[in-house]
Amino acid sequence: MSGKKRVLFLFEDSPASHLRFFEGMRMALGFSVTHPQMELLLLGDAVRAVHHFRPEEIGLPREMLEFFPLFVDLGIRVFAEARCLEEEGLEKMIPSFLIPLDASAIRKKIREADLVLPFSRPAGER
Repeated sequence: MSGKKRVLFLFEDSPASHLRFFEGMRMALGFSVTHPQMELLLLGDAVRAVHHFRPEEIGLPREMLEFFPLFVDLGIRVFAEARCLEEEGLEKMIPSFLIPLDASAIRKKIREADLVLPFSRPAGER
């Protein structure tokens, strides 16, 4: 294998449900420095992260809102599950940096990654 590894950060839970989302974003930002091919994938409730909300009102760090502009500046691609965007009513408010994917494209993206780092609650915590 040549070059750097393709790293995929996978988020499944709402950013409001657990600090794990915020910590995963911090880790992804750090990885982006050494892994320029890194990508983010928002599945399920994680698509809510693209909706404007006030993190401090639900006990989360305000800095949570600063991740996506930084990823854009760094050229990190951000994908989201199209079906979940529709279910959340976000399909008409998709930011320009976000790339919707259908189920087939999501499976392909996961298969093609050299390393997938999931940030979601274990099944027992749901």
